[in-house]
Formats: sequence, C-alpha cells, structure tokens
Amino acid sequence: MKVLLAALFAEGLLVIASLVLQKIFGLQFNWNATLNSALLGVALTIPPLAINHILWGYSQQHQGSIYYRFSQEVIIPLCRHITWQTAIVIAVLSGVCEELFFRGALNSICLLCLSPIAACLVTSFLFAAIHFLGSFKRYGAMVPLYTAMGAYLWVAHYISESLTTVAVLHGVYNFIVIMLVKRSLITTPRPTQQ
Repeated sequence: MKVLLAALFAEGLLVIASLVLQKIFGLQFNWNATLNSALLGVALTIPPLAINHILWGYSQQHQGSIYYRFSQEVIIPLCRHITWQTAIVIAVLSGVCEELFFRGALNSICLLCLSPIAACLVTSFLFAAIHFLGSFKRYGAMVPLYTAMGAYLWVAHYISESLTTVAVLHGVYNFIVIMLVKRSLITTPRPTQQ
C-alpha cells in the first residue's frame, strides 16, 4: 500500500506540473490515441526488455556491480511487495504521468529553445535524475542507464509523434519487469543468512 501511495503522490505531482506548464506556455499535447499507436508502444518494449534481461544476467555474474546492488537493494524489495493489480496501477501511472511530463510538457518547452538533440539529452537526463532523488549519492552510477532509457523513449515519441506510444511503451515495460522480478523471486530461493 505504501508503494501505491508513493506512486500516486509522485506521479500526481508530475501531472500537476505538466498542467501548470501547459497553461503557462500554451502547450499542446499530441496523444494520437489510436490502436496503432498503442500497438507500436507494445512492440517497442522488446529492445529495452532484451537489454534489461542481458543486464540482469550480467549483474548475477558480477555481484559487485551497481546494477546488482540497485537490484538487490531497491528493485527486488519493491517488487516483492507488489501484487499484479498494484503493478498494473503503477505501470499505468508511470506510463501516462511520466510521459505527459517528460515527453509532453518538458520536451515541448525544451524544443522551443533547443535543438532536438539537445532537448533529447536534457529531458533524458532529467528523467533519469528524478528517479534517484534522495539516493543520487548511492545509486548515481545508474543515471547513464536511465538516461539511455529516457533517450529511447524520446526517440520513440519523436518518431511516432504520439504520447500514447511512449506511455504504453513505458507502462508495459514497467509492468513486465515487475512481473519478471516477482517470478524470479518465486523460482529462486532466497539466500540464507549465516
């Protein structure tokens, strides 16, 4: 329940910020909410899921890596207490709210004064950085990976011209990763304390 409340609060703040920025700057958000946009979002989850799978395997072999530490200290404990119903809510919230803010409001503002490449870099870095507020010192080495994911989402939005595509991509990716981690927790016994 704490995870759900935290998600509602954080994602709600992003929606409020997006709506305020929309009002101030007169922004238009292109959802292009079609079945094709949604299906494209689902299809575009394949590359980041494949990369995540590779990184997960790498981290299991390199237990001194930041990815392993982050997985063990943040991802696994978080996923352990999430039901599939809560995972759906979190996936929808993160997909819609984060994409409304980062690829919608923030990107639109950046494109007013920056080149597309600069807008991609700025919004992708900020997307990554916000995920580590309060834990940057401990997990800051994860920022390049999250920045790369932000850039992937940015390119998907830029090419599709649809917030629906990236919201679906982001949400489906998050849901599948949560479910895969939960599945690995069931099939892999916990290490015993000695």
